[in-house]
Amino acid sequence: MNNPTKKVAIFDLDGTLISAHLWLGMVKYYFRNKKNRFPAFWYIFSHLGLTPFWKMRLLSTKKYYQSWGKDIVKMIEGLTIEEAKEIFNWLSNEYLLPTLKKNVFEKLKKHQQDGYLTILASGTFQELTKIIAERLNIDYSVGTEYEVNGNRISGKIISPFCFAEGKVEKVKNLFDKNNLRVDLKESFAYSDGFFDLPILELVGNPVAVDPDKELLKIAQNKGWQII
Repeated sequence: MNNPTKKVAIFDLDGTLISAHLWLGMVKYYFRNKKNRFPAFWYIFSHLGLTPFWKMRLLSTKKYYQSWGKDIVKMIEGLTIEEAKEIFNWLSNEYLLPTLKKNVFEKLKKHQQDGYLTILASGTFQELTKIIAERLNIDYSVGTEYEVNGNRISGKIISPFCFAEGKVEKVKNLFDKNNLRVDLKESFAYSDGFFDLPILELVGNPVAVDPDKELLKIAQNKGWQII
């Protein structure tokens, strides 16, 4: 059976395709709806408590960022699948997508017109990335999966966490699962952050979008496209 080689364009979410950030959106949702406030408070204050250790270099930047990303699942611990989906729909429609970066979205649409498969790859929840991908007509999405016991979210993630090297693993698993033969040399990846370096280096055309200081320096040194 003929299985032609495809070119892909991979897009990060927070800070790349959109300006907003998931954790802040979830906090706003809980306070706006006057429910489940304790997990939101606990998430913020427990992680802010790590900040002095990070600034004193007693905690690596990678572990600091990972803790913010991995532990956000605690904010939906105990919720049913349906309750979580209600939150994800609100986040997508009312908080995240209204901050869509038009110039980056235009890049995405141009790739689609040129026959590229588009992939949304984010550290956020897989179920949320799926909703956003559907809204934007993106072909595939990968994110962080969480454990469900019965019909309720346990508060634990399923490895790998879709971050740094884990994001590359998720994307490669997506290729295998869907039997995709991908021309990585002709493909694109878009991100704003240094810790997405593994996914940017996976392709022949990495693009730094409003990059942080570390990624900006690397992009300039390597001659990558910068938006």
